[in-house]
Amino acid sequence: MWNWIRNWYRKLRMPAAYRAYERVLRAAHEEEARRKFSTVRYEARLLAANKALEERAQRRYDMPIAKLQLEVVALEKQMESCRAQLVNFERPFRDEYQLLEAEMALLGERRRQAYADKDAAAIEEVNGEIAELQKRTNAVRGDLAVQTDLRSQGLTPEKLRRTVQRCEARLQAVQDEQEGLRREKANYLHHSPDRAEIDAIERDMTALERRHIQYLRDFDAPAERRRREREHEQAWLNGA
Repeated sequence: MWNWIRNWYRKLRMPAAYRAYERVLRAAHEEEARRKFSTVRYEARLLAANKALEERAQRRYDMPIAKLQLEVVALEKQMESCRAQLVNFERPFRDEYQLLEAEMALLGERRRQAYADKDAAAIEEVNGEIAELQKRTNAVRGDLAVQTDLRSQGLTPEKLRRTVQRCEARLQAVQDEQEGLRREKANYLHHSPDRAEIDAIERDMTALERRHIQYLRDFDAPAERRRREREHEQAWLNGA
């Protein structure tokens, strides 16, 4: 009687016990899969191979690209300088001088009036404005001297414009060459014979990962599940 009750009670508890048993076996199976199908070794080889390929690409393409970039910088500086000189040539210095002279005349009249009125505050204010105007005038004279110097060197607006045009054309050619080298580098990194080692490692990794996935799926195969259920039922009913 007691044996029957005990067996009945154990059968009643068996489904819950099997679920716990199944979780333990699944965890062990997954741990074995991680160990058996680890890609760590392949990842290290892949990292080294990619690094070696990138270094070869840098030597082949990055140095010429960098050399061209130096020319880009030089051309841009030259164009910037020419455009600044063109602005100088195109400045209406005569008009600027006339405006400055008119301002100075007005300030001179104000200063005379301030001194006539013996207004110390007005005198100080107008003298400050005159000093500031003299600075502006000196700056214009300096810019005009630059233009005179440019002309003495034989530079003209027409020559400067032609120089800018030549620089723009060369700049476009250099940038096109850089872009071509970048495309060649990308093609080299993805399709060159030097990539064969990387492709082989990636294929091996992919195959290993597929085996890993299949190994995990095998745990849930109907035949495997039935086998575990039978083993558990036998062990459970025998009091294990």
